[in-house]
Amino acid sequence: MNNNILLSSSKSYRIALESVRQNIAGLNKHRQSLLSRVPHTNYWAKFKVNSITTKDLAFLSAASSDEFALLRGKHEDILFHGSRYHCEMDDVLIDLLIQNKISLIAHTHVDCGILMPSKDDRIFLQTINQKDSILVS
Repeated sequence: MNNNILLSSSKSYRIALESVRQNIAGLNKHRQSLLSRVPHTNYWAKFKVNSITTKDLAFLSAASSDEFALLRGKHEDILFHGSRYHCEMDDVLIDLLIQNKISLIAHTHVDCGILMPSKDDRIFLQTINQKDSILVS
């Protein structure tokens, strides 16, 4: 029997994100390791499949004030480090997305306003022939 069940509320999650955003708290070891592999805008790196979560993306954005995207293939996750307002992916990633070798799982918006896909988000999904993805703030 597994007694190591993690419980957390959405309020504690928001408090933790805000603490990271305000530099009161830092990233955990896993998330710091992710960021160290994509430290700058337009960097991307491959990881073991299912090793990155949408919560990881939220914390990376809180720490850096940049957008991040999670792409997933059959055998790998790809973490993309965007800029403050965009994830402008290179031709290699775009081609993999169009060829359905990877999918856009989620990306972040760093603004704290109403969470809505931008016009660019909708155009991008049409370009890669994908109906939807998760939007994280």
